[in-house]
Amino acid sequence: MKSSIAIMLFLIFASPVFAQQEDPAETYTDTGMTAAEEGMGKPSGFHGVLGGGFFTAKRIFGDNHRLIFVQPVILMRYEDIAYWSLNGGGVWLAQTADHSLRFGAGVRSHAGWNPGFDPYRAGMAERTGTIDGYLIAVWRTSLATVGVHYYHDILHGNRGDTASIRISKKLNLGKDFWLIPSIGAERQSSARVGYYYGVRPEEELPIRPVYTGTSSINVNIGVAGLYHLSHSWSLLGGIYETQYGDGIVDSPIVTMRYQTLMFFGAGWRF
Repeated sequence: MKSSIAIMLFLIFASPVFAQQEDPAETYTDTGMTAAEEGMGKPSGFHGVLGGGFFTAKRIFGDNHRLIFVQPVILMRYEDIAYWSLNGGGVWLAQTADHSLRFGAGVRSHAGWNPGFDPYRAGMAERTGTIDGYLIAVWRTSLATVGVHYYHDILHGNRGDTASIRISKKLNLGKDFWLIPSIGAERQSSARVGYYYGVRPEEELPIRPVYTGTSSINVNIGVAGLYHLSHSWSLLGGIYETQYGDGIVDSPIVTMRYQTLMFFGAGWRF
């Protein structure tokens, strides 16, 4: 169970501050939220992790400024029923006896953006964040884990939806070391792309034409790692590469198709 909880430390690190297209934490949710690790008993009561870390990526807008963000890690679980992090949480609604097939629902935050000092977005209105409701189905086999997710804006109702699929595999490379390679794809609706990457008529400039947005399919590949330093402490890190689809890249305020996200941190289990 130690690695089940510790692997999920970076649920919070998938903040759309850097990559609004997909939540890399799907990997950790799918492979890490098992009922119990092999040889361990079923978790009981409230338990979780506290820690901290940083992640870095170049933003895909404007001048592609590199951002480095440091923040705490907080994750709570109750039994094998509910889970919660700073970005949101959910519950498992149904699952097979061996937990190989699970269905759940929950909510998560979706960050917006402020134009700040970016010359490409100067004079544009702020795009505020929202809350997504989601449905999730996870199928774990000896070969791989497949996770399917559907997210929809429930706070405003008009900021579209996202559907994604991810295939991942947790590899044990030693007593205290795990790697989780994964590959995924997601489709953002035209309404979601239009709100976060579009240009409104009142924001139009000679070098920034109106853009209403079209649906976009983005692809993500990467690997995450976990190393147990002791009974209670673990190190985590990873790297992900995202290729944005034409619906996003065609926006006049987006200047980069490929984005690399790297993260590293540590956490204490309780």
